[in-house]
Amino acid sequence: MEALVMGILLDMIFFARFLYIKTKFYKTKGVANGNDRRYTSEFIYGYRGHNYVCSVTNNIFSRYHVRGDVYTIFVKKHNPYNGVMGSELTIYMVLSIVEFIFVGLYIMLLLLNRFMYVS
Repeated sequence: MEALVMGILLDMIFFARFLYIKTKFYKTKGVANGNDRRYTSEFIYGYRGHNYVCSVTNNIFSRYHVRGDVYTIFVKKHNPYNGVMGSELTIYMVLSIVEFIFVGLYIMLLLLNRFMYVS
C-alpha cells in the first residue's frame, strides 16, 4: 500500500511540474552564449524584436551547452530572464505518463490478488 501512495505522489509531482512549465513559460529558440560548464548557462533569444539574455540552470535535463548552438528553451512569461531547457517539459510529461501506467498496473495487480483469494 505504501508503494501505491508513493507512486501516486510521484505522478502528481511530475504532472504538476509539467503543468507549471506549460502554463508559466513560453517556447522559443535560444542561442547558447554562456560558458557550458558553469552552474547556469546564458541564452540569447529574440522576443518582440529585442534580444534578451536568459539564464538556464544546469541540471540532469540540461548538462552542457555548446556555445553558438541553437536550442529550444522555455522562458518564464513574467520574468524573461529565467528559463528551462525544452527537453525538461518532455521529460516531465514522459515521467508522469510512465508513473501513471505503473500505478495503474499496481492497482490491477492488487485487485487481481484480492479477487483470486476471495473464495
